[in-house]
Amino acid sequence: MALLAPRAEDAVACKLCPDVVEWCPADGLEHLLAWGTYEHQESGERRGELVFATLEQTANAGSSERGSRLRQLSEVESAGVYDIAWAPPAISASTGSTPEEQAAGQLLATACADGTVRLYSADGRTLAEPQVLCPCILTHLCWGAGGPSGLAVVGQDGGAHHMQLREDGAWEVLARRQQHKLETWCVEVSSSDPNLVLTGADDSCLIGWDLREPPDAAPAFVNRRAHEAGVTALACDPLQPHRIATGSYDERVRLFDLRMMSGAPVAESDRLDDGAYHLAWHPAWPDVLAVANMRSGFPLLSVKSGESFQKLTSYGAEAPEGAHGSLGYGISWRAAPCAAGGWLAASASFYDRSVHLWSVDPSLVPGLRD
Repeated sequence: MALLAPRAEDAVACKLCPDVVEWCPADGLEHLLAWGTYEHQESGERRGELVFATLEQTANAGSSERGSRLRQLSEVESAGVYDIAWAPPAISASTGSTPEEQAAGQLLATACADGTVRLYSADGRTLAEPQVLCPCILTHLCWGAGGPSGLAVVGQDGGAHHMQLREDGAWEVLARRQQHKLETWCVEVSSSDPNLVLTGADDSCLIGWDLREPPDAAPAFVNRRAHEAGVTALACDPLQPHRIATGSYDERVRLFDLRMMSGAPVAESDRLDDGAYHLAWHPAWPDVLAVANMRSGFPLLSVKSGESFQKLTSYGAEAPEGAHGSLGYGISWRAAPCAAGGWLAASASFYDRSVHLWSVDPSLVPGLRD
């Protein structure tokens, strides 16, 4: 596979430090982007913001080519935002005839530094009272736990929470499990089984739990040997539901078969020069995923089961201290291609307080269809 060539499209300066960015996956709302930020205050408090933006196409002067840029729509003050997750279409009400009406019905949840889960609409409205889950930082959350309205949430205390958004718009906490002994960084719901929830933590363990079992039941599986350091990221492959990728502070990305989670990975990358903090599978290109690689930018990898990972290219790989990619925490692919056929990614870089928009042209890869 030939190298891809990411092209910088736009850069947004943030008030606080961005650590997560996510495109909206809903049909008709693929132009919406959200990101979360936080900053550690001298008081010990972590304050943050949730920011909503929209994608706009631009005409390049003196050229027939069109570019892309982000226009900020709203920002909401919050406790520090550590993760965000767009709700699935089944529980969002994006049925209006105008973009504004559609955005008003699209939901997004956040995991916050004050131990709360918060719910918003894509037009920036707060929709429910913050739900307190623990007295520590919540680090990650994922919809689909047990069904479309279910949410799995993890935090610094090693706990894993199962909650549900009721039809009246209020949260209901269903269960809590003490999954890990150390800080839990990531949670993912299996694409093939909504009752299987996976978590990764600083104890280097990858653990699965079955929502149908009581909270004190033994885990569905525990994998203690595959990772050499903390497990920081989990991402189910949207095109092959039995596959899940993991990222780790040991600087590697691994591919597992969900049917054999207690064993060795089916593929493992070389060291990527820093921790693989967040992963994003491409929504249409088989076997391609992007990595938020902390101090080593945002590499694009390709992998097939039973084969090794191949590095295709990277965005911001040689970033000096204080530039985009000098501490990459967030990465997300837009769910639909641009009119010209290219695909957009958004990345969040912490220390330089910026969100970047960049594009990849599939025509640069022989045999790859968009």
